[in-house]
Amino acid sequence: MRVAVGPLHDADHAAYLALLDLTTSGGGLPAGIENLITLPGFDPPSTHGPAMCLSAHLRRHPTPVGALFAAVPEWAMEHTLGTHRARLAGPLSAATISIYGLAVAAEYRGRGIARALLREAETRARATRCRLATLIHEPHLASFYQRMGYTTATQPTVLLPGTAMLPTQPAPYMTAVKPLHPTVRLQPVPGAPGPAVTGLLPGCDLPPTARFGTHVVG
Repeated sequence: MRVAVGPLHDADHAAYLALLDLTTSGGGLPAGIENLITLPGFDPPSTHGPAMCLSAHLRRHPTPVGALFAAVPEWAMEHTLGTHRARLAGPLSAATISIYGLAVAAEYRGRGIARALLREAETRARATRCRLATLIHEPHLASFYQRMGYTTATQPTVLLPGTAMLPTQPAPYMTAVKPLHPTVRLQPVPGAPGPAVTGLLPGCDLPPTARFGTHVVG
């Protein structure tokens, strides 16, 4: 079965939103998405405003059968740690992307459509030197994302210069992370509820003796 994946077309807005209504990720979709998808893309990999909106089509099928919505993760834009964190917002927004919604019409599931959407999103992100993909998912989807190269955990830690971030999600959801650049790695940290993402920004390596709680401020 041939699947064509590309940026959302204007004519497919209603079908795209209906597909995203099927998603149940703990991260939720941003408010005002109906208006956001009408905007031109700001900078690649964005296709609509600050977001990446992709749809999947089958040959001779008039409407999309799959949808993906991605944007900069909220934890990369929050400034709860003051001016130090504010200085990191720009580099973080360029280095990370979060999949907020991935959905396939029920009658077309199991045919590789979700995989095609996810691969296209990752390809577009890598082309702009994005270094890390993240998403929140239900526990029963862990094996799917693991097959796609993601590491799933209750709580991964993202190391930043002088601090660390813990992307949060409501129970029982899980967070999945995938390096998109060879310098970004996942390393275990004693006492941490998930792996540590290292190398996302310069100076974000893990000290050999690091323990959870020693270097983590977030």
